[in-house]
Amino acid sequence: MSGVIVLAVTAAGAVNLASASPAAAADAWHRPQCGVVRGDGSVTFTRTDGVVLAPTTTAVTPVAYPRVVALSTPNALVAISKTSIQRSTDAGCSWQQIAVTGLNLAAYDLAAGPAGIAYAYGINDQPVYRVQGEQVTEVDGPIPDDGVAALAVDRTDALALRAVSKAGQIYDSADGGVTWTAVGVPAGSNEFVYKAAVDPADRAHVIVGTMGNGSYVTFDGGGSWTRSSGVGATPHSNGFSVAFSPVDPRTVWLEGYDPSQNDNSARHIWRSTDGGRSFVSVLDGAGPTLINGTPLWPSPVNPDVLYFAYGTWFGGYGTDLYRYDASTGRLTSQHNPHDGIGGVAFNPVDPQVMYLGVVEER
Repeated sequence: MSGVIVLAVTAAGAVNLASASPAAAADAWHRPQCGVVRGDGSVTFTRTDGVVLAPTTTAVTPVAYPRVVALSTPNALVAISKTSIQRSTDAGCSWQQIAVTGLNLAAYDLAAGPAGIAYAYGINDQPVYRVQGEQVTEVDGPIPDDGVAALAVDRTDALALRAVSKAGQIYDSADGGVTWTAVGVPAGSNEFVYKAAVDPADRAHVIVGTMGNGSYVTFDGGGSWTRSSGVGATPHSNGFSVAFSPVDPRTVWLEGYDPSQNDNSARHIWRSTDGGRSFVSVLDGAGPTLINGTPLWPSPVNPDVLYFAYGTWFGGYGTDLYRYDASTGRLTSQHNPHDGIGGVAFNPVDPQVMYLGVVEER
């Protein structure tokens, strides 16, 4: 291993995928059956689009930028914050620390796969962690090109990974991230990729948001790339965040910056209905507050609905959790006192239950 990891419950070891089958669980996914969340305070949930957040037994401590993901194993979720990896096995009612990495996980994200497996990966040149049950294993093989813009797990094979580097190159691994092979050609020419997304229904369909060239999309796994139209009025727009709708891969969301404008409206959320070939601006910073790299959380049941957030500690402002419905053009928001929302996951049987990783900067 390339580093040291201290496990809170059990020692890391080889992954036994057969033992992680969802069929092994006696229960099925259900809604959280609690009113208060037990844990370190970094994860809570809402049933009301953020109108009411479930209270936590502990106040989150600085500096926490948590991410959270729901697993295929019934009622299991994984979250990361600060230096620790946490797990819930009761649909988010209680959280237990299962590993302390010794690394700052603020620049990490999570990807879930089959068999109850999740991967925690850094956007920079950092170790990848594979999470299975209470076992956390540091993966030896680094992803090339000094950082990861996206990582996705095959829906039928928890060891089959697809990553997109910051250089816009697609890499595949068949051994859970130990070794990587380049696939296709990089997007564009000498691009810097802020964020990428892999279509959950078709691994060959990938989109990247770049610095200065908007976005590019491939439908053949990187064999060829097409520059998206409609991303900004100039050819030098930035694509900071991208996300596919989980229910309709023709719907793609992109947040970025149009340098032809010099006021709040320069930041946009664009929407595509043709898989990323073309985009139309649906929101700009003259309405909701947008920043460079606003995370995007598409609804798992409605391709017209997108969630995103703005939060800051400055002036004690707190956080607005936004909901946008493209079918009506309606934008709503709910305010809470936290300094931000770092991650969102949806309950698999009731998407009205949203798990929120809340930020504390002070």
